[in-house]
Amino acid sequence: MLSDLLISSQATTGIVIAAACVFAVALVLYGVFRKFNQMGWMPWQIVIIFFIMMGVEKIPMTVKDDMRLWILGAVFLVTTGVILGAGALIRYRMLVRVRPAPLFFRICNRVLGGITAVLGLGVAVAAIAGFALPVCAYAIPPARDILSSIIFETAIWKAISGYALDFFLIAVLVCTVSAGYRVGFGRGLLTILMCVFALGSLVLAVFLAVGVPALRGMGDGLAGAIGGNRVVAIAVGYGISILIWFILIFTVLALLGFLLHKLFRRLRYIRPLGIFGGCIMAIIFLALMLVLALGVDALVSWMAEGGLRSALSQAGVEGMENLISTIEEYARGIADAFTSSPFSRAIYLGNPIRGLLPS
Repeated sequence: MLSDLLISSQATTGIVIAAACVFAVALVLYGVFRKFNQMGWMPWQIVIIFFIMMGVEKIPMTVKDDMRLWILGAVFLVTTGVILGAGALIRYRMLVRVRPAPLFFRICNRVLGGITAVLGLGVAVAAIAGFALPVCAYAIPPARDILSSIIFETAIWKAISGYALDFFLIAVLVCTVSAGYRVGFGRGLLTILMCVFALGSLVLAVFLAVGVPALRGMGDGLAGAIGGNRVVAIAVGYGISILIWFILIFTVLALLGFLLHKLFRRLRYIRPLGIFGGCIMAIIFLALMLVLALGVDALVSWMAEGGLRSALSQAGVEGMENLISTIEEYARGIADAFTSSPFSRAIYLGNPIRGLLPS
């Protein structure tokens, strides 16, 4: 039976390796036929920005943690803007070229296309692993024990472990900046406005249906027509009244949003305005993502330093000692993971939200 299991395991490993090879060949062929100038260059740009930021991290800075965070954030924004802008400009010049390129460049275009396709998959896998592996190594003991001899004790991991989480962070932030630019200021602002319109319509509908005596008769009338249980009838009647008012108000605001959409579409064709709007939205997207990262860091820090225990104690909650101890242990492990890489450590230590949470 043991020999059968070994044969089955070897066969499974062989199938996985064969499937990976077939997939890699398919990726290369896709890139070769798609060509380098027709593909996205994001994988190359992420790698370049990562190495630049790691070089900046090695520069000694005799400043406080919060100032270091602002400096690194500014350097990242400028670096990303330059790299993405240069890539877009070069790619645009390659696409609008009218004369046929020499044979050498056409061959390079195909070869680089194949390399880019494989690199794209590699960057995606490396980014996911850059987050998952440090968390497993510091915060999840069972996973650490399983992967210890396979990954964590190898020379390769010891060489790159100090930068793994930074690769994940930089990949996410670069994609965020690129997404913000592609969305553009007009579409981004319009999306935010429509969300505000929907929320405002709901609030105004509730106010009109419930808070205005002259209009409250609609809900009362519907409740009387429904009959049955008085509480259920009132809830359903006023619910229908609120829904009707919401549809009427939001329809008017949606027409305004449609007109704004037409205006923004026309402005988008004015290239300087489109570039300016894209840059503004890229900065907004980056700021939102950084706020999210700072919030997660602050929450982890708060739990790791006993904030949850203190809050539950002040609230008079008892009998959860084991659960709280487990949460704090995992939080401390995650905090160690977050401080295992230079850029991630700067975000964690320079986090301005940490000081706002109760101790």
